[in-house]
Order: sequence, then C-alpha cells, then structure tokens
Amino acid sequence: MKYLACALLILGLGVLSCLSAEEPPAADGPNLEVSFAEGQWNRDDWLFVRSPRWEEHGRWIQEKEGIANAVPEDIDPEAIPSDRMADVYASLLYKQPFHGNVRFTTECQFDQEMAPLLVFSKELTEVYHEHLEVVLYNAGLNLWHHYYENGRPSWKRIGFLEARFEPGKKYELSARFEFSSRGTTLIIECDGHKFGTMLDGDWPRDYYAGITACEGVNHFYGFSAETAEK
Repeated sequence: MKYLACALLILGLGVLSCLSAEEPPAADGPNLEVSFAEGQWNRDDWLFVRSPRWEEHGRWIQEKEGIANAVPEDIDPEAIPSDRMADVYASLLYKQPFHGNVRFTTECQFDQEMAPLLVFSKELTEVYHEHLEVVLYNAGLNLWHHYYENGRPSWKRIGFLEARFEPGKKYELSARFEFSSRGTTLIIECDGHKFGTMLDGDWPRDYYAGITACEGVNHFYGFSAETAEK
C-alpha cells in the first residue's frame, strides 16, 4: 500500500518499535521540551504504540516543522471510511516515565475535523492497555478512558467541553495531573477553554505520556512536560 510521502521521510515501525539501548533523558521531575521539527528530535526516545482494536501500527511522516500521520493513497482524507480508521491511526509514547503533578502540552493542528490528542498510559507497551486520551476536534475537547472489560477493549467518555476549533490552525493542547488525598484530577486546557475531571480508579503516580493522531490528518509540532504546582 502506498502512502502519501511527498518526498518526506517516512518514520516506519521498524525504526521506533523497539526500545533503544541508550535511554532517553529522564522525565520524572525535570522539565522536558521536544520539537518535532526535522532534525530536532530523537526518534529513539519514543515508542510506536498501536491500538488494541487493530493489528498494525500506524506510520508518521517527517515534515519540515513537525510530524503528521500518513494516509494511504487510496483514502480521501476528507471522508475516511469507518473501516479504514486503523490506516490513519499513529501513536507515540515517550520511553521514560513521568511522576506526579505534571503539565503536558502539545502544539498540534488538524486538517479536517479531528482528532489530535495527548495520550497517557499506565505502562510502556507496544499495544495500549488502560490509557487516557485528551482529544481536540472541531466541536470541542473530550477525555476518554480506555480499559479492558471481559477481556475486550472498551472505552467511555469521562469528560468533555463544547467549543469551536478551526481546521488548519495551530493549537496548544494541555493536560495537567493533580494528585491529592481525594483522588486524581486531570485539568484540560486549549485556546482559553478549560475543564477538569476526577479520574476513575487509582491512577499511578508514575505513568507514560505521548501523542496520537487519528480520524483525519493531524500535525504535531512539539511536546513538553513541566512539573506543576501542587
């Protein structure tokens, strides 16, 4: 299957699917800032992760200012069939864990209607198990909890905010973990809009974070993490 490369470097599964022998910089306290611009980031610091709903990992293309998910040549990005969503899904997790109260931000853009997102996982694995998705799309922000029920992948929306976001515009999407004796809250912000949700169950204080592109052409320009005030 041919992918729209347009003379851009394609980042394939073989490059990112295994852990590097040289560990990436620790991210459990010190701030982290990554630019996805060409030549500005170390792909060995990141792991390709696939959804448990599909059998294949997605693919990324390197653009001058950032990265984008690849779309097969036989798919119209303006009308992706529901049975082809696996072909446009691509996700990366930073290989070092984060700890405690951290604010994560990605600068991103969608070309159609959806849906670049921040992803948080309880474990570092090539197939997601329990994880959270902080989703940006044209009609607002969503927070999804993905988990297994009766041995099958399941998911539910646990938070949302209705707002209008424009395709083709760069946005800073952020999520901040707040751990306390009452539980764990995730505070989500984008372009002046903000809401918070108490997380179900016990979210670990050590966890992994990254980005996912899905349901359309998504561009990512940077990713950052900074210790948040308690």
